[in-house]
Amino acid sequence: MASRKNTIAKVFATLGLSQAGLATQRALFSPFVRAINYHDVPPSMAEGFERQLDLYAQHFECIDPKKLLALQRGEWKSSRPGLILSFDDGLRSHADVVAPLLEARGWVGWFMVPFSFVEAPASAQGSYAEGHQIGHAGHDYGDPRIAISWDDVRRLSSHHVVGCHGMTHRRLGDTLGPDEFDAEIPQAKTHLEAAIGHEIDVFAWIGGEEAAYSRGAADAIARAGFRMSFMTNNAPIRMGCDLLQLQRTNIEAGDNEDLVRFQLSGIMDLFYWGKRNRVNRLTRTSGG
Repeated sequence: MASRKNTIAKVFATLGLSQAGLATQRALFSPFVRAINYHDVPPSMAEGFERQLDLYAQHFECIDPKKLLALQRGEWKSSRPGLILSFDDGLRSHADVVAPLLEARGWVGWFMVPFSFVEAPASAQGSYAEGHQIGHAGHDYGDPRIAISWDDVRRLSSHHVVGCHGMTHRRLGDTLGPDEFDAEIPQAKTHLEAAIGHEIDVFAWIGGEEAAYSRGAADAIARAGFRMSFMTNNAPIRMGCDLLQLQRTNIEAGDNEDLVRFQLSGIMDLFYWGKRNRVNRLTRTSGG
């Protein structure tokens, strides 16, 4: 699948279609925000990741929650589209690699933390990640810790956005019951807030599969008091958006420039149209 997408991206780049897609989005949808989600950004990929940041800087303005809310209210002031850079799974590289690169540019990152992974002892984090579908690059820091530390999370929370990514990084499909939704969502929020010392109002769903969404989880997210929640179903965020149904586009640090441009072009939004509409109907709440 990855090689096929790379081939398609190269064709689109050669024909100028990815660049045209970016221009078309600005013509049709402005103002808008594109939200991107990453996972691990190990030191070996830092140089490539920085080149991706250079590409984003050519087309977007990196934004914080205040600017997202301004867009939602119809008060967007920038001449360029916005960009949200989010990082899932609470990995060590987010503090060690990502944050310094963003801070050097004056940019804000959105870091989505699964509480129990960060809470796990360093010696158990490798097995925890394997058992809870948390991918990592297997890089060697000289010690077994692969999750971000609580000290780093607290530091990030003073400069960036820290969001909740569940208690145990468990998919939130309709096979879970009310007690399980309560443990994974409102209890995770309470524990994370206690760990960092202030309110958390951003949630990121776990997994992008259609079966990873459910009405029960959506209701729990709304009841817990989250103001925003992110999904991964490819669409620009526009004025008047439902803040509990914010869509992201997946890009990884190892993706080449052609693939990044392809992912930003909006082409994949069309392929996700059916799934996105089904998920939105399923998860729409009165709180959105």
